[in-house]
Amino acid sequence: MSVGQGIAHKTLVAWVAVADLKQQGAGVLTLIDPEERFDSIVLGEIAAAKWMPGSDFFRRTHRDQAAWPAETAAPDQLLQVAVVYSAGKVSVVRDGVTLATYPVDAQQPFGDDAMALVGLRYVGKMGEVGPFVGEVADARVYDRALSPAQLASLQPGRQSDPRPVAWWRFEGGSADDVMGRFSVNRLMGSARIERGRLILDGDGFLWAARDAGAIASDDPRDDVFDRTEQSLFYKARSRRTGNMWDTWLFRHRGVNYLYYLANARRGWDNISMATSTDGVRWKESGPVLTKRRGVVWMGTGSVWQAPGAGKNRKFIMNYSEWRGPRQTIFFAESRDLVHWDRLEDKTEFRQDERWYQRDGRWDCIWTIARPGGGLYGYWTATPKPETGGRFGFGESLDGVTWTALPPPVVEGAGEGEVGAVEQVDGRYVMLYGTGGRMVTLVADKPQGPFRLAARNPEVLSGHTYFARFFRCGADLLANHHSIARDGAVSMGALKRAYTDTAGTLWLGWWRVNEKMKGAPIRLKRPAAGPGVALLEPRVDAAAGIIVEGSVALPGPDAPPVALWLGHGDGGTAITLAHDGSVAYGPMALDGSGFAADNRVARDRAFGSMVRLRLLLKGSLTELYVNDLLMQCYSLPAAADGRLGVLGSAAFSHLRAWTVRRPAER
Repeated sequence: MSVGQGIAHKTLVAWVAVADLKQQGAGVLTLIDPEERFDSIVLGEIAAAKWMPGSDFFRRTHRDQAAWPAETAAPDQLLQVAVVYSAGKVSVVRDGVTLATYPVDAQQPFGDDAMALVGLRYVGKMGEVGPFVGEVADARVYDRALSPAQLASLQPGRQSDPRPVAWWRFEGGSADDVMGRFSVNRLMGSARIERGRLILDGDGFLWAARDAGAIASDDPRDDVFDRTEQSLFYKARSRRTGNMWDTWLFRHRGVNYLYYLANARRGWDNISMATSTDGVRWKESGPVLTKRRGVVWMGTGSVWQAPGAGKNRKFIMNYSEWRGPRQTIFFAESRDLVHWDRLEDKTEFRQDERWYQRDGRWDCIWTIARPGGGLYGYWTATPKPETGGRFGFGESLDGVTWTALPPPVVEGAGEGEVGAVEQVDGRYVMLYGTGGRMVTLVADKPQGPFRLAARNPEVLSGHTYFARFFRCGADLLANHHSIARDGAVSMGALKRAYTDTAGTLWLGWWRVNEKMKGAPIRLKRPAAGPGVALLEPRVDAAAGIIVEGSVALPGPDAPPVALWLGHGDGGTAITLAHDGSVAYGPMALDGSGFAADNRVARDRAFGSMVRLRLLLKGSLTELYVNDLLMQCYSLPAAADGRLGVLGSAAFSHLRAWTVRRPAER
């Protein structure tokens, strides 16, 4: 728009049907720049049901709206609403009649870097704010102030004189700006076009930008404009995603697709995605499904390919929704694992009340191949007590239409959540979440009964949860999330999942994770002495490091040996006992004050000399002994880069690496 030179005089106009007059702060049409300055047509932000000009921090918004008329239109009534910005004043006009006019000191100019939103007031550092519920038949931006008479002469879907500089008329299902000013146009969330109108239910909007290159991505989900690859611990950065929780993966044609449940605004409201070609370096994509209107919150899921033959089989994702007191399972499909379309509600999978409680848990199907074709599925459920079950079980021939079967009997485990199931060495092995831990259940048949593993039953505990299996080529892996003390969630490094000759499941270091290593760090250790010996140099713990070395385990009655990680005014020690078990807790630099707040043993014979591997990023850590995962532990605060050892003489061959950055490939 002549907006390129920073024009300030303009007109925003749209033809809308308002579905709910009680909605608050709903944006119909917005111009917003990278500094998050914006002008918008807004309904009901300061006063209920009143049209007003929205703006950043109300800089161009009149707050006294007592005399302004309230909107009374019926939901099926199409009306024209406009905000006109002229020399020294702003006006609100409805169907050619001025509702309000007031003076302003200066208008906000918008340049070529401005974006447009249809159906949302604001998107930026505070997330998505002010969704509109209703229909938009036509939306336009003019680079001049139109009079009420000019506005009254406009007709939706028809060109005008003067011509708009941006125009969305939604003909033929298109979301494009027909004037070509905004070349990048995307429907976000649940926004859709039907009957020549943009349909908005409060969980979607139209996003438009003039030049994709100007914002470093043509995908509006990257609202932080940072697609830098991450390694070691992956953390969603997009504000449209928010904080992560459960994760699951699917591999296809050399690409690993990471999906995760997240909450950008309130409750679990979206499923987002990242991708990687090696399983080590991840690039964020953003939301692929968002919560629908009327849904309390979403639940986690998994992805599989629809049963059958041929290359054109679709991919299926399951997820759950809470609507009122009941949680049920829904499905979406995709051809590329990136763009997902919800299937109709007729595929909703509900509790079979013969075996399952009607309003109990019903969430997250994990599938395995079913002999004879189709799939078996296991999911989080609330079986009736008399069944002896702890989770759901069923089958499907097409991957979408599911039939519940009697729940398998479970021995040795209480209520919990199904993480994943795989057939390993002729047995069925389940990762099962209960009491904040992931334990192993095993069965000889897919129908059960399942029993708690005899050895190493607790495969994952500490500041982490919800492990899933992931087949990556010939490797069976496990993924899970790690939880910082402030509640921020990341995905931990992928783990090798394997069984020994006795059938016990273990998690360990995956050889491909060696790609995490970047520049080596030469660690220097001072002479042995009392207390903690600090290593040099101080490391960049915020970016992430990997530390390796060997340690002679102490005798049963010998003083402890420990790694020490500094943070804030103190530090945390990781002590190693004679049997290879580890304990975590605070320790002063003089070696005093240790009080274990977390212990873990792995029921393995380690020998007198073991290899250590420590991953550290921010406050998150992972410790491996002889490449066996011992524990995932979050420090009380972010590590400050001080590394030390207690019992210096026991440690040898200490080495460290920075986390490899994209330029270091």
